[in-house]
Amino acid sequence: MDRIMFYTFKAAYKLPLIQIASFFNIKFEATWKEYIKLDESEIEKIFKYFAKKSVYLYKYGCITFVNFNQDEIHYFLDYLRKLYIEIDDKLISRYYESHTLLKDDEGFIKLWDDLSTKYNYSIGAIDIIASILAKSVELNKIEKELSQVLDEADMFIAYLKKGMYRANSKKVISTVAECNRFKYNTIESVKLLDRPLEFSKTIESREIYNKFSDYFELNERYNILSNRTNVLDSILEEYFDFISNESERRLLMFEILLLSLFSLMHILF
Repeated sequence: MDRIMFYTFKAAYKLPLIQIASFFNIKFEATWKEYIKLDESEIEKIFKYFAKKSVYLYKYGCITFVNFNQDEIHYFLDYLRKLYIEIDDKLISRYYESHTLLKDDEGFIKLWDDLSTKYNYSIGAIDIIASILAKSVELNKIEKELSQVLDEADMFIAYLKKGMYRANSKKVISTVAECNRFKYNTIESVKLLDRPLEFSKTIESREIYNKFSDYFELNERYNILSNRTNVLDSILEEYFDFISNESERRLLMFEILLLSLFSLMHILF
């Protein structure tokens, strides 16, 4: 029984796929394709030896390595750096997944150990597994960032109500900016769980995609993420209501002050 090893890392916030594809002379449809794949021939050019390995580079910054050891992964990342591709070591150390695919002597694969169903081994199946691992890693990053943003936002709203912050203080403004930045940067994640058309060509490919997505709980995690994003919206709405009320109160106090000064001046003069 053969083992096919997958390692996926969040290597950058974005990857310039057009630039990478151009360097390797790979045709890339930038309008709909979310990744490029380097197969044995491209890998051989990099390592100077032939091996049954492949690499998937995704536009949202994840990279999936198939049948790479750790030294080869480091070498490949350094190779990208030489192409002036920015690689973030902190992201790599925080966000990653690994998986082992089992292939028997008859050419069938099991998606994981205790799954009874077997599928025909195909390059398409490898493509699907690599893609879902990348989606899982990207979701992991979004989940952790959202938790941090929600904690900060919830805290500063509580502080505002207690009068510990002014509504226009630097801390408040930076927190609101961080909330909006997070929402802006995750707009593209709305399409993260869309099944690419190339993975819908056969009944088996659709089944592999759905089963492996369920294995990593992609849909469940995305629904939780969407609900928590709605909480972020409500916190921001509460903040803007607060500063609106604060502005109204300041305007009322200013009017009272003017009326008081008018009455005082009328008495004096």
